[in-house]
Order: sequence, then C-alpha cells, then structure tokens
Amino acid sequence: MEKDMKIKNIKSIIRYRIIRHKRRALCDYMGKCKNFAYKEVYPGMLKGKYKNKGWSYLCKKHFYKEKKIFKGKLPYCSI
Repeated sequence: MEKDMKIKNIKSIIRYRIIRHKRRALCDYMGKCKNFAYKEVYPGMLKGKYKNKGWSYLCKKHFYKEKKIFKGKLPYCSI
C-alpha cells in the first residue's frame, strides 16, 4: 500500500533535471517519461469535462499524442 501512495505522489510533482546549473523540466505524462519538456499545456482552459485539469509539461512525443486527442484545440505555451 505504501508503494501505491508513493506512485500517486510522484505523478503530481513537477520533476526537474539540472543541466549546466539550470533546472530543466521533465515530461510529466503519467509520471514515467524521463524526456525533457517541450511544451506546457493547459487542458483546464477548455470547456467541458477537462475544466478541472490544471497544466502540465509534455515532451514532443506526448505533446503530439495529446494534441491528436484534443483534435488540435489544445492550448499550450513553448518552454
């Protein structure tokens, strides 16, 4: 049961990697991806069932995957 609690906490934390004394965000798609973040997305700005979602960092692979799901209407910002 403790392992489940640790996994749930990891999914909600923004992870960083330090490169040349600067923090770079990592992709937080399901808490498993270790790639650098490419875009910051805001599904909470959409109407409907996604209204309660916040924002997240996504790598290029997962960004295009999510963009397909939202049919190109995903609000985002470059990092």
